[in-house]
Amino acid sequence: MVLNAIARAADVDTSALELQLAGGASNIGDLINTILPWVSLAAGVIAFAYLLYSGFLYLTAGGNAETAKKGQAGILNAIIGLIIIALAYTITTALIGTVGSSS
Repeated sequence: MVLNAIARAADVDTSALELQLAGGASNIGDLINTILPWVSLAAGVIAFAYLLYSGFLYLTAGGNAETAKKGQAGILNAIIGLIIIALAYTITTALIGTVGSSS
């Protein structure tokens, strides 16, 4: 809509400025709502796989303090990552819902 208004003000052909979004989305909010679950799922799977790997490292350290410390740090990082992913998803969904309902 903004591009069309600018193009009309500048007397430019608007057909060249139309934006085609993926999945038939009509605006950026719809595009984010389409992509966000998939991106969040992929990030969550990666973080969970890292959590499993770090847990495996910790459990199989066999008295090696360096490997055990690396496993503990990985577990902590993976949990922090999962929390960040969940918060980012929740905040983005709430913002898109708020902005989408007001416009």
